[in-house]
Amino acid sequence: MKIERINDNQIKCTLTRSDLASRQIRMSELVYGNEKTKGLFQDMMEQASTEVGFEASDLPLMIEAIPVSMDCIVLMITKVEDADEMDTKFSSFTHLNEIFSDDKEMPEAPSAEDRPVHKDLFSSVTASSMERLFSFDSLDTVIRFAHHVSDIYHGENSLYKCPDNNRYYLLLSKSSHNIKEFGLVCNSALEYGSKEFYNFARGAYLNEHYEKILIGDAIQSLAFV
Repeated sequence: MKIERINDNQIKCTLTRSDLASRQIRMSELVYGNEKTKGLFQDMMEQASTEVGFEASDLPLMIEAIPVSMDCIVLMITKVEDADEMDTKFSSFTHLNEIFSDDKEMPEAPSAEDRPVHKDLFSSVTASSMERLFSFDSLDTVIRFAHHVSDIYHGENSLYKCPDNNRYYLLLSKSSHNIKEFGLVCNSALEYGSKEFYNFARGAYLNEHYEKILIGDAIQSLAFV
């Protein structure tokens, strides 16, 4: 998966068939919001944030799917500030699964006017589901951080402990906060701990292999300690 930043409002994501195969996703499944595609798109947005500084903020995202060969598809992801503009651009919307299926080879790249656009591709992985992971050297440090941000942060968050290094890992969700509020909380977390790479796969690993200390309301609970 390759991500390039076009400008402040647009990125280009190149996906190969092997990228999808590694996640057991079929080309035609990109149009659907199942758990596998949700994980792919959330990883994509995390990678875009980490590698090229692209944040979705609270704006809707327009996704233009462009098949370029039988083994490669490009997603042009654009922030849209004007909802009316989005409705206009999607007036000739075409589903991806009408363009190719798993029983057909991916077609050659269409002309600009024939490019398919999918309106709801990121419906479950917009900024409202943004998550960040931080590690701390002790529980006392996590508690001090919780006291520091409990008045301004009310999102969903969970605390884990790694059995290998005994560090504490706090997963913060943007939840209903706006991007500025969530950014302030994350910046505060850096004063107490370290930012860790996080994607859908690591989230699953945390739940399966780390000790669950507090799930859903860690900061809210520790603020009273």
